[in-house]
Amino acid sequence: MNEDLQFIEQFLTGDDKGFEALVRKYQDRALNIVYSVVGNDRDSQDIVQEAFLKVYNNLQTFRKKSQFTTWIYRIVVNTAYDFLRKRKNIIIDGAILERTASSAFGPYDALSRKERDAMLQQALGNVPVVYRVALVLKDIENLRYEEIAQILQCSIGTVESKIYRARQILKGELVKLSGEAIWTGV
Repeated sequence: MNEDLQFIEQFLTGDDKGFEALVRKYQDRALNIVYSVVGNDRDSQDIVQEAFLKVYNNLQTFRKKSQFTTWIYRIVVNTAYDFLRKRKNIIIDGAILERTASSAFGPYDALSRKERDAMLQQALGNVPVVYRVALVLKDIENLRYEEIAQILQCSIGTVESKIYRARQILKGELVKLSGEAIWTGV
C-alpha cells in the first residue's frame, strides 16, 4: 500500500493526522498549479484552501483504482476553473515558477536569471489557460501524459496537442517580450 493510501485510510478511520499529511505533501504543488491558472497569490491561496476543503469532504469517495494525485489535481484544477468562471473579468498575469539562484552564480547572474524568470512568467501569463494548465502539469509538475489526460478529462492526443500549442505560444510571447529568438528550448 502506498503512502497516500495509508494517509487516506488513517483519515477515514477517524485520525485527522492522515489528512494533515496529505495537505503537507500536496499543498505546494496545488498552489503552483492554481497560481499558474489565476496568476494571483492571495486568490491562489484561497482557492487551494477551498480545494483541500473539497478533498476533506469527499475523501471517502476516492476510488483506489486511480492514482490519488490524479484525483486531487482534478479537484484543484476544477476549483481554479470555478474561480475563473465566477470572476470572468480577472486578469491573469503570470505563473509561479520556483527557481533559485545557485551559490555558484554571482550577483549579475542572479539578476539576469531573475529578469529572465520574470519575463517567462509574463509570457506564460499570455498563454491561454486551456493550454497553460496542461503545460504546467507536464513541465512544472512533471506528470505523465496519461495522468494529465485523466486530470483534464481528455485524450492523450489532446494533451499532447495542448502542450505543443502552449509551447508554441509561449515561445512566440518570449520572442515578443525579449525581441530576441533566444528561447529556442521552450
